[in-house]
Amino acid sequence: MLAGAIETLQSPVFSRLVAAGAGHSVLLVTAERARAAGLAQQIGGAVALALPRNIGLDALRSIAGVGSRIVERGALVANSKPPCAALAAAGFQLAKAGRLVPALLGFLESDREVDSGLVSIAMSDIEQHVRVGRHSVQLVSRARVPLADAVDSEIALFRDEHGLAEHVAVIIGKFDQKSAVPVRLHSACLTGDLLGSLRCDCGEQLRTAVARIAALGGGVLLYLDQEGRGIGLPNKLRAYVLQDEGLDTVDADQHLGFLADERTYEVAAALLEELGIERITLLTNNPQKISALRDHGIEIVGRLPLVTSSNTHNERYLKAKIERAGHLAEEWSRS
Repeated sequence: MLAGAIETLQSPVFSRLVAAGAGHSVLLVTAERARAAGLAQQIGGAVALALPRNIGLDALRSIAGVGSRIVERGALVANSKPPCAALAAAGFQLAKAGRLVPALLGFLESDREVDSGLVSIAMSDIEQHVRVGRHSVQLVSRARVPLADAVDSEIALFRDEHGLAEHVAVIIGKFDQKSAVPVRLHSACLTGDLLGSLRCDCGEQLRTAVARIAALGGGVLLYLDQEGRGIGLPNKLRAYVLQDEGLDTVDADQHLGFLADERTYEVAAALLEELGIERITLLTNNPQKISALRDHGIEIVGRLPLVTSSNTHNERYLKAKIERAGHLAEEWSRS
């Protein structure tokens, strides 16, 4: 299959792909995107959308979700049988790995001569990349960094050799590795953690967790490179636009073509293993983190909730996390 990611296609390449497809080019979107935009209602798998004649790249991007707008139903017609759903799914995996909206312009390549200037990737290589059970992390650097809420702290930076992301372990105080170590898994949130955004409670959770671990005598906070529940900062900001148009946080992510939560926690288990930690008390309101770590061999002997405050800007977000994402209700209190 010849395919190009809609988000990064330039006009000349778009025109070449449409011409090479000889009328057989389609827009491939995820089932989540198709359902959210009212384009199709099938349960799972890729959805192929037939291209109207002379459709422009900007219009196609809007339909694919790149334009951060809620498109009207019936903008495109879904094909009942998308071309090679397995190849489309592999293409979506590549797009997500690059933090792109999972939408492709493509067609099945038969006897046409393949352009030697295009990158060719075997589907088996993509499947192998996705199937990796344990991420391999390498310690890159480590230094003492006194924190406002935990003066006795070190920061260790690890590089994930599977995805080349960089994750941070904040090692607070002293702890016995043979006992249950207080641990917080915190996904990066530039807007909340750094800028103090009122749209979420991430920054407050981060500071509360550091202070709580310090008060317990020591433990570890893993700062994971999984911005926006794994969809990346550009797509998180797109989701914010959709939320301003009326969608909640779950529907907004699905409208862009993503799952409700794209995060995985294999890398967190690998980081704990590198730190020699096998038994933990987890600071979380998210039961999925507990089950994910247990699936990867981490013994969780207890849970400590993180209670944060709500405001007029994040009440709807917090409510959606509890009612739709399964987070526990003690997560927030009205300030």
